[in-house]
Amino acid sequence: MLSDKTKLLKTLILDIIDKDADRRMAEENLTELQALIDAVGGIVVEKIIQKRGRPSAKTFLGSGKIREAANFAKEENIELIILNGMLKPNQYLHLQKVFPKMKLWDRVDLILNIFDKHATSSLAQTQIKLARMKHEIPKIYARQATTLFERAGAGIGTRGAGERGIEEEKRHIRRQIKQLEDQLSLAQTKQGQQRKRRKRTGMITATLVGYTNAGKSSLMRHLTKKKGIISNNALFTTLETKLGRCWNSVLQQEILIADTIGFIRDLPPSLISSFLATLEEAKKSDILVHVIDVSDPKFYEKIKVVEEILKQIGCENIPRIYVFNKIDQKKRVPIKTINRRFKKFFPVFISCVKKEGIEDLKTQIGSLINFL
Repeated sequence: MLSDKTKLLKTLILDIIDKDADRRMAEENLTELQALIDAVGGIVVEKIIQKRGRPSAKTFLGSGKIREAANFAKEENIELIILNGMLKPNQYLHLQKVFPKMKLWDRVDLILNIFDKHATSSLAQTQIKLARMKHEIPKIYARQATTLFERAGAGIGTRGAGERGIEEEKRHIRRQIKQLEDQLSLAQTKQGQQRKRRKRTGMITATLVGYTNAGKSSLMRHLTKKKGIISNNALFTTLETKLGRCWNSVLQQEILIADTIGFIRDLPPSLISSFLATLEEAKKSDILVHVIDVSDPKFYEKIKVVEEILKQIGCENIPRIYVFNKIDQKKRVPIKTINRRFKKFFPVFISCVKKEGIEDLKTQIGSLINFL
């Protein structure tokens, strides 16, 4: 939660939609972006949406629309420009000139700034630093290339010094990335050793995965009774793996429950790769418990997003259970349809708020593990 003293940034959203889309579809497309902006501390003053086939190669929106946005931003003293997409380096450079003295973020910048707010462990902070550096590098290279071109046009003798400066900067960046990757590699090694020790004792691990804000942390708290687990109605409150123990009456033993970072659509591979140390627990789990917010009108789409990311990180063959959470927030849950469509994932329906279905889930976990 933002404190009363937190300054809300006056924010302008820029987005493009298909030519056949209507305003209602455009607003729905921005619902998640609005939640992300709320999480980082922005207040949306206006949304400028353009219908076009694809983003402008230079300015994302078309030239006329971007002038309209620039005039509005200047008149309203806008502090933050957010584009609902991933900017290419040359787009970023052009837009910096269009919106001088304003913060300019694309969707990845926005997510990384939320990560910064919620990161508490040194591992999470290192992963965020690496992800940010990988996201910033193309911008730096493009900016340097533009500077070099401008210097070259200034006259003979200026190009060599510019090239040397760029190469020095590149080496510096590469060294920083290598240091961060080495730190994460060491962390992964230590985590791997801990997992091997748990395996030797016969400890079984079930990892909670799912779209951000689906209720994983709330479920983790109910399953493990572990104290100190934050479960706010907010995006990305969990950025590092949390572990807890849960007694399973079917197995007649304790099992380990792991909670990991939530997923979201349009995550670039560089961002996913930076968080492999955190996601390693999911890759090495005996089963995955995919938590789904069934009250979300787009829950089917979000299931696909999570499944795609699981495939990217090599988890597609791990047995999993689909847990449809927040049944208390939906008047009619299509249980028969869901059971038929996702039969192979052993659907369970729960409400973390009302503590309904938790025991059913524990039974399903034990039954699945016995089956393996």
